[in-house]
Amino acid sequence: MRNFGKHQLVILLVFGLVIATVNLLRPFDPFLSRFKSSHYGPKPCCRQQWIVEVTGAVKKPGIYAFHNPPTIHQAIRAAGGTTKSTLTPLGVPPEHLETGALLEVKPLGSQTAKLMLFQMSAGKRLSLGIPIEVNEAQVEDLALIPGVGQALARRIIEFRESHGPFKTWNDLRRVKGIGPRKVESFRSYLELAQK
Repeated sequence: MRNFGKHQLVILLVFGLVIATVNLLRPFDPFLSRFKSSHYGPKPCCRQQWIVEVTGAVKKPGIYAFHNPPTIHQAIRAAGGTTKSTLTPLGVPPEHLETGALLEVKPLGSQTAKLMLFQMSAGKRLSLGIPIEVNEAQVEDLALIPGVGQALARRIIEFRESHGPFKTWNDLRRVKGIGPRKVESFRSYLELAQK
């Protein structure tokens, strides 16, 4: 400590105390209490936003966020409604949309429209923080995830095709090149639907 002056040592000591205090208080932070811990790290207990993309014959095509799962009518209304006031969507189911849904409104003449429901592209989902389903993902989708290149993405798909869908996160560890740390890092980008 020869190179530090008295005032610099005091500043370093105060800075160290602040860091130590923050680390000691972290378990009591109400923000962190919303997360459940699991073997592979924290997982949010509830979704805060539902994100839906609306395209086609709507006034303001785009990506919209909702505080609750939206219905198809709510998603179309958020996009400004249909391009023609006389355009009525056919067979609108009352169900709520999942986050990451892509709703396309296609005109079927001058007064009716067909609704088509898809999933957003993997690139959009990942950039918006929406995980992709590991059992539905393709090589190109998996290769977008940090730490997964084309070769590992191919091995994951080949393993899934030869052994069936992944049922647990530990099943991913059976793929050559994936260990516990990789599984932990993939959990924020992938989801495993329980069927």
